[in-house]
Formats: sequence, structure tokens, C-alpha cells
Amino acid sequence: MTGARALLEELRERDVRLEADGLMLHVDAPAEADTDELRAALREHKRALIRHLERERRRLEEADRWGLVIKWAKEPGYVAIHDPTTGEWHEVPASGCPPWMLDDAKVHHRHRKEKGASG
Repeated sequence: MTGARALLEELRERDVRLEADGLMLHVDAPAEADTDELRAALREHKRALIRHLERERRRLEEADRWGLVIKWAKEPGYVAIHDPTTGEWHEVPASGCPPWMLDDAKVHHRHRKEKGASG
């Protein structure tokens, strides 16, 4: 699986775009990148690339459903921010956050407390 991930990163650096559609792998590549070597690598890693692209797509769809979430992190003095474009969580010092972010974190914290009290 590491081979597919590394190949995908390399292809993206070369502006080669891949899209999984069921068992099909659609390739959009600049003319200079469309080589016999590229075609052989795609054939060799097709199944792993499709699996990786599908996992990536599902992860991004889930991230999009979550949207932007701002809450207090477990680490005191930090805010956790969910990035809806990548699905990743980032922790940043609260001291560097604009007031609206801290307000959102407080609202999220208050809603969790209320939910816990009523549940």
C-alpha cells in the first residue's frame, strides 16, 4: 500500500490527476508525463491506487460533513480546529486565535455540557 501512496504523491507532483470510478481509473496527465513508464506503473498499481483514492474520497466526504469545527483541545490553553478540506485536526495556542474562534470553542463546549446534562 505504501507503493501506491508514494506513486500517487509522485504523480500529483508531476500534475498527473487520477480519479477512481468503480473499477476504472481515469487519468489526466500532461503530454510530457504520459510515458510508457507511467502507463506501466499505473497498470501495476491500479487496484491499490483505486483503493487509496476511494479511502481518500470517503475521508474527504466525512470531513465535509463535519465542516469547520472549533473546540477546546484536551491540552489546556489550546484550541482544536477541524479542517473540512482535509479532515485533519490541528491544535493551536488559544492566545494566537482571533476572538471569533474562541467564541466558537466556548459555544461548542457549552453545547457538549448541556447535552451531557440532559442525556
